[in-house]
Amino acid sequence: MKTIATLIVTYNRLSDLKVCVSCIREQTLQSDAIYVVNNGSNDGTAEWLAEQPDLTVVTQANLGGAGGFATGIERAYKDGHDEIWCMDDDCVPTPDALHNLMTSPNIGPAIKNCVSISNKNHEELAFFVRLNNKDFQKVSDMGGYDLVYGVASLFNGTLISSEVIRAIGIPDKKLFIWGDEVEYMTRAIKMNFPVVTVPTALLFHPPSVDRDGIPWPGAWKNYYRIRNERRVFQNAHGNKYGFLMFMFWSVKATFSQLSTDRKNRFYNFLLYGEAAADSLLNNFRKRPNTIYTLRLYQFMNK
Repeated sequence: MKTIATLIVTYNRLSDLKVCVSCIREQTLQSDAIYVVNNGSNDGTAEWLAEQPDLTVVTQANLGGAGGFATGIERAYKDGHDEIWCMDDDCVPTPDALHNLMTSPNIGPAIKNCVSISNKNHEELAFFVRLNNKDFQKVSDMGGYDLVYGVASLFNGTLISSEVIRAIGIPDKKLFIWGDEVEYMTRAIKMNFPVVTVPTALLFHPPSVDRDGIPWPGAWKNYYRIRNERRVFQNAHGNKYGFLMFMFWSVKATFSQLSTDRKNRFYNFLLYGEAAADSLLNNFRKRPNTIYTLRLYQFMNK
């Protein structure tokens, strides 16, 4: 029998975490272990976790989603689990989600994902995808398939085979947030592992937002989205060609910020330029408090 570990990464969302853990406990197919990586929460999460004897808790500094999933996947893998079911703390899987993932068509070692449904509109997907000239926006767009290849919203109900982890490793902690999941997905595809969504495995999640339109100061997160994209391009197109593609893409993305009518377009321009330059120079060390554009914004808006 295969052993299954569920992994939740959390940071300062205790109410969401409680709902997520409750959903895991109510699964018709029970995990053999439930791991929670606490990314340095200071909202009472640590105290609540200490009272949950059925959870294996790993506490660390805030290393972002990338660092949380890297730590958790490595721990569960080293503990010998065959499948690791990964999710953020704001995921709400239906009771049969894990069962439906595990009983979906056997395609060998793979990454299998739940359908992420918007918790605001249950007819829409939480994350829109366009693949091979087909749009996946409605839940009904997933109908008629046993498996949807090449479409997945990692780490939102993502079942990863230990054989995949053995071959491609763990998520890259240096990526911190925003893009680490796409990098991991494209790394798996590059190594010829199937990445699929299972239409019968359902999970509810807050809908995605227009990230270019995020108001300041919260827009600093886009630094990581732009910076990490180079790794995605290189996974998909090879190191040399992917590097060149990223360079041209990032220049276009940076200067396009000036042509918008957004209030803080100048800060977006500086942020995108900083992120692109750091990526091209292979600087993946920055944390939020060391992003120059964010520090400038904070100084100018005291």
